[in-house]
Amino acid sequence: MTFSITADAVGVGEWTEFARQCERDGFDVLMVPDHPASFAAPFVALAAAAAVTERIRLGTNVVNAGMWEPLLLASEVATLDVLSSGRALFGIGAGHNPAEWLTQGRAYPSAADRVARMIELTEVTRRLLAGETVTFDGTHVQVRDAVLPRPRPVQDPIPLLVGGSGTRVLRYAAATADTVGFSGLGRTLADGRSHETRWRRDQIDAQVELVRSAAADRDPAMEVLVQHVEITDDAEAAADRLRADITDASVEDLLAAPYVLIGTVEDLVAEVRDHEKRWGFTRYVVRGPVREQAAALLAALRSQ
Repeated sequence: MTFSITADAVGVGEWTEFARQCERDGFDVLMVPDHPASFAAPFVALAAAAAVTERIRLGTNVVNAGMWEPLLLASEVATLDVLSSGRALFGIGAGHNPAEWLTQGRAYPSAADRVARMIELTEVTRRLLAGETVTFDGTHVQVRDAVLPRPRPVQDPIPLLVGGSGTRVLRYAAATADTVGFSGLGRTLADGRSHETRWRRDQIDAQVELVRSAAADRDPAMEVLVQHVEITDDAEAAADRLRADITDASVEDLLAAPYVLIGTVEDLVAEVRDHEKRWGFTRYVVRGPVREQAAALLAALRSQ
């Protein structure tokens, strides 16, 4: 069972101390999202964290494939791997926020085009990280005799996380990635940031079955992006408050879903173990503001 944490850089002293504390807490990976103008630049923040930590892995959760070209992305990932002495994790997704295209004067691609570009970018970037000279003439990505002689990464290969919720993304992740990242989110809503949820047990069952079928004889790890953590003695009341902002899930759904962890520490230990038995989830990603609550759960899990 592994726990990762995704967070923004707020200030030099605060960020580096946060990274140190995450390592002291026992988190397995410190991650940074890729949302320009809303979060810190991921690879700069992760490089700063690498300088003040020794054990914790460092990765993106997740790079927006629509914003990157393969040689630049491979160079960033490889540099992070070198600076962290082989602790980098390469996390990628298709991107969802229209503003990240529109504010740059670019048309917002269809979901199909975003996913297709993610697949092409991932394939070419991984080949560059592996040391290949790559010529690729895809629909969305084109390179000619591209090669990354420096810096060469420490890890071979660098672990790959593909995160998302759509059918094609999950199939690709199952067939390719070391870790399949389940976001539990559906269609992006009108504000460009909020989403429909896919937190009912039948929806999770269907997505897990899809991944297992697409993985065939592979056995990728399955990771959940936790949207809410709350340590409380009154789980039902807390879930009822949360449900006010979530129209497509009941209180029962919220208390059963791995994307929401509400209850006492002892209850959550049992719940996480149940999720592993039912769905095979062995990895969790929590958000920075709930570090202390998640650290308490992590400590309880590892004390058993």
